[in-house]
Amino acid sequence: MSSFTIRQINTTELKDGMVLAEDVLYSRGLLLFPKDTKLTDRHLLKLNLYSIRSVYIKDFFNYKANNNNNLTPQQAKVRQSFVKFSKEYKIKETKVKEQLSQISDGHSVKITDLFSMSSQLVNDLGNQSDLFSHLCHLKTSDDSTYTHCLNVSMLCNIFAHWLHFDQPQIEALTVAGLLHDIGKIKISPEILNKPGKLTQEEFEIIKQHPKIGYDMVKDKDIDEGIKQAILLHHEKMDGTGYPIGLSWDKIHPYAKIISIVDIYDAMTAERTYHHRYSPFKVIKIFEEECYGILDTHYMYIFLEHIAHNYVGSIAKLSTGEECEIKFIHSKSPSRPIVQIDNSLLDLNQESHIMIEEIL
Repeated sequence: MSSFTIRQINTTELKDGMVLAEDVLYSRGLLLFPKDTKLTDRHLLKLNLYSIRSVYIKDFFNYKANNNNNLTPQQAKVRQSFVKFSKEYKIKETKVKEQLSQISDGHSVKITDLFSMSSQLVNDLGNQSDLFSHLCHLKTSDDSTYTHCLNVSMLCNIFAHWLHFDQPQIEALTVAGLLHDIGKIKISPEILNKPGKLTQEEFEIIKQHPKIGYDMVKDKDIDEGIKQAILLHHEKMDGTGYPIGLSWDKIHPYAKIISIVDIYDAMTAERTYHHRYSPFKVIKIFEEECYGILDTHYMYIFLEHIAHNYVGSIAKLSTGEECEIKFIHSKSPSRPIVQIDNSLLDLNQESHIMIEEIL
């Protein structure tokens, strides 16, 4: 076996094939992964689910890290409306930052104004599929808290329609998505952006952001579901979440929905510190790893609808070939039928081939 040294690494920098040098423990002493685990995408998702910020890996001497492999290639085809969308997005991002900062300082929550920020972006699109295409190509700013909140809000708006919510519910879930991480405004940037391993005390501070956000709005005249979504969006169905450790029917539906959208956006969005995952790779990880952790009913509705929005899109396969997505299997949305030149390929029958990137 090759020689190695032990190196601490931020989880955002982890890549397939890296090997753990130490056990990874959750804050309650739960063993997530043992020493010598060879990491895959599924391990990376679970680390994200449990908010693990850094781990120790074996840095083999013959391992050649190439940061360029993590960079998203220039997208060859972008929808005509993308330029307009990206300009409007930047305007809305600034407004989101202003509104969330004002609320954190004790100002009132203006539901109509908050709802219009993301709903207007969605409504101005030709169709909802454009949003998923645009988010796959959008390079957001370093203010990831605000861009993430805006993305989650837009996705919640569309998800609410998929769930056939009435208008008051659509508005409430959309605003809940926008406000779900507002508590992070009061967390020290040094802790939020710390590249190395968090101390136990720092991790406990991070875990309080749902409670901090809830305290900002608990006395405001807004829908109770919005308040519960802010407080409970990191709770898990198996009771391993935070800040309370609730499970199943004790978690508000809005929080269950946002926990799904929250993870999806975090893994598919481009950031300065990590490479985005293909939506189909994320869908596959959800299918295989999140049963019993996230609400299954909401999760499968979300995943199937997400996948259908990429029908007709051009993608790159793990083989390096370009294809067009033609058909989504309802029971395995991560493995569609694709067309390469004049031939159809059913990825459900080709387990070794995945969609690597939406072009």
